Amino acid sequence: MKNNETYGNKDNNISNINHIKDTCNSCFFSLPPKQFAILASLIGVLLIDGLDANQQNSLGNFIVSIGQSILTAAAQEQVIESNDEKSQHLRKQIDLLKKQINELELQLD
Repeated sequence: MKNNETYGNKDNNISNINHIKDTCNSCFFSLPPKQFAILASLIGVLLIDGLDANQQNSLGNFIVSIGQSILTAAAQEQVIESNDEKSQHLRKQIDLLKKQINELELQLD
C-alpha cells in the first residue's frame, strides 16, 4: 500500500509541476520588459535576505550558471533552426537553377 501512496504522490507532484509551468507560461513570459526586470530585481533582493556574503555569492553564481545553461541551449536551437532555414533556401535555389537549366537545354534542342 505504501508503494501506491508513493506513486500517487509522484503523480501529484508531476501535476503540480505542470501547473506551475502553465502558470509561468501564461503570466511570467507575458510580462512587459520593465515589469520583468523589476520582478527579477525583487526576487534577487528577497533571495539574499538572511544570507551572508559568501552564501549570496554562491547563490548568485548558481543562478547565473542556470541562466548560462538556458542561454546555451537557446543559442544552439537558434543555430539549428538557422541551418534548416538556410538549407531550405539553398534547396529552393537549386531547384530553380535546375528548372532554368532544363529550359535552356530545351531552347538548345
